[in-house]
Amino acid sequence: MRKRVTWGRIFVYSTLIVGSIIMAFPLVYSLLGSFTDLKDFYANPWLPIPRKLYLDNYSVMFTPTFSAKVQLWQWIFNTLIRCAWYIAVPGAIAVIAGYAFTRLKFWGRDFAFLYLLSSLMVPGIVFWIPTYVMMARFPGAGGNTWMGQGGHGFVNQWPALLIPGLVNVFYIFMLRQTFYSIPIDFEEAARVDGASTVQVLWTVYLPMLKPVLTVLVIFQFVAIWNDYQWPLIVSSGNPEIWTLALGIQRMLFVGAQVKGLPQGGTVQDYPFAFAMATVATLPLIVLFLRLQRFFVEGVQGFALRG
Repeated sequence: MRKRVTWGRIFVYSTLIVGSIIMAFPLVYSLLGSFTDLKDFYANPWLPIPRKLYLDNYSVMFTPTFSAKVQLWQWIFNTLIRCAWYIAVPGAIAVIAGYAFTRLKFWGRDFAFLYLLSSLMVPGIVFWIPTYVMMARFPGAGGNTWMGQGGHGFVNQWPALLIPGLVNVFYIFMLRQTFYSIPIDFEEAARVDGASTVQVLWTVYLPMLKPVLTVLVIFQFVAIWNDYQWPLIVSSGNPEIWTLALGIQRMLFVGAQVKGLPQGGTVQDYPFAFAMATVATLPLIVLFLRLQRFFVEGVQGFALRG
């Protein structure tokens, strides 16, 4: 049966269409701008429509001169290491903690969970300075004494990029809500068959958690792939461990040199920046397309349970 057309439905769909166009405009702008040269871009900066496809913004990234001055593949590899680490470890902690806060009975459980939730009310930027001090004064690391003095600690070293943020409270909350939605009968049946807690988590709950874990994977991959501020703070002095987001700044400078643009001029090479942004976005698009079905299931299910 066809749905009856009403003014309310027209208003809702019109609002959604306009909102979608507004949200898609920066992506379309960046993609079009990446195929323009500087003349075409500044001729129509509100919507850069290329008169012809200008591919030099992409091809310059594969020239020997550019490759010799930037460590592109090393930075991509470093970023992938961080993505895998921050998906695996916080994900495992979230599953275990979500199970503990749901199924286990222990003294102070509710207070501990509320304490964790309270940390979500504090902006993340507030933790940057104390976390940096902890990394710089880590006992016995980077020339420090066991009192945390005399050296640089983990600054400009891998641990500073891998230690902070291993406990993600939002993911713990998300997994806890999901565990509450799963009937305990499944676990009781497995216990009757002699399954241990680890076996229950691995064989019973993990298959049911696949949609929610897919949401976790996508959110965490996007967050770490685009992370710029923290790597800038703790690793800017060591290009060997730079991430892609941090390396793009160096790539902009080298790209201008390769293209023969004047350094420190008033004309900025935005088309080349758009080209690098487009290339950097491709892995995120591929990941979402591959996991789209599970992502939608996870978001819908969490919304209904929440």
